[in-house]
Amino acid sequence: MARPKAAFMKKLTEAAQADLDIIDNKGVAVKLKAIIAASKHKTEFVSDVMGVATQTLWRWVKIYKEEGVGGLYPKPRRAKPSKLTLEQKKEVLLWIDEARTPKGKHAHWTLEKLRYVITEEFGVTLGINTIWVWLRKEGRKLKVPRPKHYQSDKQVQEDFKKNC
Repeated sequence: MARPKAAFMKKLTEAAQADLDIIDNKGVAVKLKAIIAASKHKTEFVSDVMGVATQTLWRWVKIYKEEGVGGLYPKPRRAKPSKLTLEQKKEVLLWIDEARTPKGKHAHWTLEKLRYVITEEFGVTLGINTIWVWLRKEGRKLKVPRPKHYQSDKQVQEDFKKNC
């Protein structure tokens, strides 16, 4: 006579294998394989092989039992609130549009310079990627120099600049 756990896991394993055959998400497939393996091997062994905690493996089993394969997909996360206020953002965009520093001097903005000035002016530290994504959403692009080929003749370039 089969133990209750064995019967429960056998039924769950069959369902997991059926879902695994049609799944398109690698992360979900790994979770389903772990659930299947847990029915055949000790959970401690499976969790060691998968590189997850035993509690994580049992959480996957519980979620799969309650919600099915849909519960194993990653949940969407809310965006973090901005560290800059609306007024501060408008001020930074004004600096960029006018190519001026907060003190009124001419500036050629780079992401690193902008990050430094934002930290100095507002006491807020932002990541370079955060600034880049925000500027893209605002429709702004910082100017960058044209790339130069490493074999290019520097003298020819200087002569060209003088004639323009």
